Order: sequence, then C-alpha cells, then structure tokens
Amino acid sequence: MPDFTIDDFWRHRLAIPHAAQPKSLPGWEAGIPTLDTFVEAPLSRSSNFDGDNDPNDSPVILVSAPGAVGKSTLARQIASLTGAVYLDLAKAEPVGGNTLSGGLVKSGLLNDWLAGAAALLIDGLDEARLKVTQEGFEAFLADIAYLCGSRSIPTVLFGRTGAIQDTWLFLEDKMNVAVLEIGFYPAAIAERFAQARLHAANPENAHLQAGYRALSTLLERLRQDTQNDGDRFAGYAPVLQAVAERVSKESNPSILISQVEKGEQPVTLQAVISAILLREQQKLQTLNFEDAGLKQALYHPGEQLQRLISRVYHLAPPPLPPMSPSDTQTYSSALETWVPEHPFLDGAITAASAVFDAVITGAALRDPKTANQAATRELAKGAAANPFLAEFYFGSSDNQYIPPEHVGLIYTSLRARLSIGDSASLSIDGIEDGDEVQQLEAEIEIAISRNGEDQVRTLSFKSDQAGIIRLGSHVEDVDISAPFAHVEVGSGRESVLVSPVSIQCQKITFSAERIIIEASPTMVESAVSLEAETAETSAVTSVPVLNGKVTFSVYWQGAEVYPWTNFRGNPSVSGNPKTDEALRRFRKFIISFRSHSKGSLKRYAAKLEHERMTKGTGRAVLSHMVATGLLSTDGSMYTLHPDKLAQTGSSYSAAMSSTFTDKTISYVNEALPKA
Repeated sequence: MPDFTIDDFWRHRLAIPHAAQPKSLPGWEAGIPTLDTFVEAPLSRSSNFDGDNDPNDSPVILVSAPGAVGKSTLARQIASLTGAVYLDLAKAEPVGGNTLSGGLVKSGLLNDWLAGAAALLIDGLDEARLKVTQEGFEAFLADIAYLCGSRSIPTVLFGRTGAIQDTWLFLEDKMNVAVLEIGFYPAAIAERFAQARLHAANPENAHLQAGYRALSTLLERLRQDTQNDGDRFAGYAPVLQAVAERVSKESNPSILISQVEKGEQPVTLQAVISAILLREQQKLQTLNFEDAGLKQALYHPGEQLQRLISRVYHLAPPPLPPMSPSDTQTYSSALETWVPEHPFLDGAITAASAVFDAVITGAALRDPKTANQAATRELAKGAAANPFLAEFYFGSSDNQYIPPEHVGLIYTSLRARLSIGDSASLSIDGIEDGDEVQQLEAEIEIAISRNGEDQVRTLSFKSDQAGIIRLGSHVEDVDISAPFAHVEVGSGRESVLVSPVSIQCQKITFSAERIIIEASPTMVESAVSLEAETAETSAVTSVPVLNGKVTFSVYWQGAEVYPWTNFRGNPSVSGNPKTDEALRRFRKFIISFRSHSKGSLKRYAAKLEHERMTKGTGRAVLSHMVATGLLSTDGSMYTLHPDKLAQTGSSYSAAMSSTFTDKTISYVNEALPKA
C-alpha cells in the first residue's frame, strides 16, 4: 500500500496558483512557517471502510490517527509547503451550519475558493465535537458536503479515529470520501525523528554524535521492551520526544550508553521519565545553601510533580520545608525559573507533550487533594482522552487496584490509542459470592484487539462498588453487572453511548443534558441497555437521540415518565430463582460476543469459560448452547450463530434488554438438571 507523502501526493493534490492570505479570524491561519524538526510519518490509505474512493480524486479526504500521533503537526507542515489555509477548530468558534461558508466570507477567501484557487486543511474534529451538540456538528458536516462536493481541490479533515469514523458515516452517502491513516514511525524513521528533536534542543552540543548513538541504543532497548506492540509504542511521537529529552540532559551521552549496555540503566518509558526528573534535581548542585543537606532533600521527583500539578491546575504551590531565611530566598528564586522552564512544560502552564501531560495527570490522580479535579478534567475530554494516561496511572507501583471513580478515564485512555479496525471493551462484574465486604468488590477486565491480529490483550484490575463508577461523556463497548454500584454517565452538555453498552447497577446518574445513543459501526445488531434500581436524571433535558440502527432500553423506578417513556423496558422474570439465574447466564453469554475481523460474532474461549461466566448454572447453560448449535467452538474461540439464536425466540437486542419470550425461557430450562 503506497504512502501518501507531501512531495508525491499533497503538493499535487493541493496545487493552487498562489498562497491565500485570509483576514484575521480565530482558528484560520496561512503563511505557516515550516517546521525544521519535522519528520514525515507513514500515511496510507485505510482498508477499513467500504467503498473504493480514490484519494487522488475525492473532494474530501479524512486523515485519521490515534491520539497524539502528530495529526496537527502533519496538517501544519502540509499547509506550510502547499500554501493551503489551516483551520484549527480547537481555536475557532464552535462549529455549526455556517462554519465553512461563513468563515470563507469573513476571511475574504470566498472568491479564491469559488475560483479553485484556495485549499483548506481542517484540524481538530475531536475538539470541535466536544464543544457542540450532535446536531451542531452534523450541521457543520453538511456545510462541508454542500461546499466541497464538486471541487477538484480536496478539503482535508484531520481527527482521531472515532471522530473520523463518525464523519465518514455522515458524509459517505453524500459524496466520495477517502480515508487516510497516519501510522507510527518505523524504527529507522523513529530514530531520525528523535535525532531532529535532540539537535533542536542543543545544536551546538559537542557530544551530539554520541547523543545520536545514545538515542539509537535507548530506542532499540525500548523496542525490545515493548515488542508486542510493534511500532505502536516505540514509534509514537511523544515517546520519541521524551527519549530525546532524556538524552539531551546528559552531559556525556557515552556514559549513558555504557550504563544501558551493562544493564545498569533500565530502558522503559517510566525509566526515561524518572531519569529526566532526577537530572532536573541535579540543578540543586549549582545553588549555595547554608544547609548543605538541602541539596539531597529538595526538588526530588515527587516535589517536582507536585509543583507541576499546582501550575497546570492553577493551585497554590506546596509549602517549602523548614529552612533558614537565606536558604528560603535562594530556593524560592530558583523555583521561579526552574518550574516554568521544566522540560515537562511548554514554557507556560500546559504540558509539552501528551507523555508529560500523562505523567502530571497520573500524579494528580494519585494525590487525594487533586484526584477529583484531575478526574473531572480528564473525563470531560471524552473521546479526546490522553493515550498515555493509563501508562503512568500506577506510577512505579505494582498495585492493580483502580478506584471506581477512575475506571472510566483509564478505559478512555486505552481507547485513545486505538487505530481504525482496533477494538476495546470494558467489563465490570460484582462479586456474587462471599460475605458483605467481598460482595462490594468488583472485577475489571479491559480487552484490546488489534486489527488483523488474532491475539487479544486482556488487562485485569480490582475495584469496588462503594464509590461512583464514572464513565465520562463517551461510553463505548461497556458491560457493567454490579448490583451495588453507583454508575455516573456523562460530563458536560452531551453524553454519547456507542453500542454495545449494558449497565446493570443499583443507581445510575446522568450528568449531561442530552443523551445520544449510537449504533456500532462494526455490528449488524446494536443495542444499549441501562438497568438500575434508582436513577438521577434531573440533568437530562430532552428525549435521548438515536443515531443509526440501534435499540435503546431503560429500566428503573420512574422510567415510565418523560423523557424515557418510549424506551422503558420490562425485564423478564420467570418466578423460578434457578431459571432466572440461568437466564442471566444466557444473557451474559450472548451480549459478550463481538464482531470479528472476518465478520462473524466471536468470543475467545477463555472469556466464556471464565469462572465469572460459568458459576452456578453457567456451565450447564454454556454446554446446552453448544450442544444445540447456538454456539460452536474450535477450542480457542466460540462463534455465535444468529439464526440458531432466533430459533430460541431471542435476539441480541432482546438479550441486552433482558426481555425473554416463553420459548427462550423453555430453552434455558432445558439446560438445567431435572429435579
């Protein structure tokens, strides 16, 4: 599959007679300077969308990538080298039905646009979606379709995987739309990228060549440490930036090479970050303290992170420890320079990269004084979550416990690293057996499947049902069965639930004004089901909106009133405790299936045969489903056959809503031992 480079593709496709000069307008830029440190990442045509639209003649091109891969950097470099106008939706006014049409008029570009003498690159689809309602965002896309459909010069939109998928689904039946995907840097290009960053940090460094060798050594060891991820980790731009920052702090990189080769210096991203913090602490050696012991006690990594948290979150800095007035003055003066110029910051109050932001946020989440503020801030990002937060959440601890308040943000962080065709799912299960304390525990499983790979990576954690499970504003592929849990959905104006979503809990709270239910782009049958004993819904001001072919059902006390009336379900109860348990197992098995890369509904055998699934009547139900042909297995995977499911009187949607016919109840009873 050929790459679409700036020289071979973009210069030709965006050829215009002269560079446009728009009037001053928020978010609209032209004459962007070329980035000297730019190293082009692979850009290839995506194979995960229907249709055969050619990027060489499509009027709209969508460019997708996981979070923090470098979409904005690529867009700005293309604009710089082609003369195209760059529109940053993160800085522009909230999008709507006249964002493009009105912007062309206000910027003075309309005549050039109509004459085919202007090209436009639109960045920040994710940020734009967060600012407005679903209708506002779709009105913006309709404006794009109306103005761009017949042009020979393409309009190019950049966004994360989820935003690009949504945009493609809206536009594909209105015009030809091509999708390109930014890849991760392969080894050789990754090294060039890191070298460019190292050179830019200190171009006059006499040890630059040794620094390049140190980079090569570190990156090779990092690739070995993360070999299961291929280039997805060691080829990630923010990771490479962090490694370059690490080497730039070495006065003699040859010593670093020797330490790594002898095994004295571990090479992981955590170790890279720790080394940067320790190097920053060495600045104390330049200060003259009355108390010489302060050079070992102050500005340690923990203190640096606390001061960075205070700066990023606009909090008062931590107090200084007891010391003499002279030492206080010396240290305070140094901090006034060191903290703003810390390598983790961009020189102001924001992080210099996604990796450094994740380090600061992870520390803030671990501190009880800032945990709630940090969690609220991250959950508000929705699908635009930091892809590295999960990497640094636990710090150097081996603790695999996640407070319920943090489950959603860890999951969205992992989802932010998905490429087109990848998938991830979250399962939260309450403990059914045990004493009262044990029944408040919860087991968490996050499964990640890479496009084209058969192996599924499974992450398991412990949590509890005593706090609030906060899921944030973007909830996708989630299954919660926790009878004592309080689940919060939403943050801000809207909350989007993308099928499949199943929540069964004690209480559910909606913290968004509008609820949007979306069909899965990969499943033939989509469903969202929410069940609770009680619900706090006062924040919701309108009837939930359904996008695509998706069923939505709710069940709680008061669900029969506005705005839930049309969606109120009625879960089936047989009256026989054994049968009801078997129905719950049957439902759990059915809703666990996901679309496989080859189109069928599959689930790994280890998932279905886990003790959580097969306890009680579960083993008998599973055996019956196999014996009757509803499920088949090759030993490693189970396949669900929808035609056989229909013969039981059930369907995926019916199972999601816990609605069972007499025929289904009879089928399940057949699995139970006769008394």
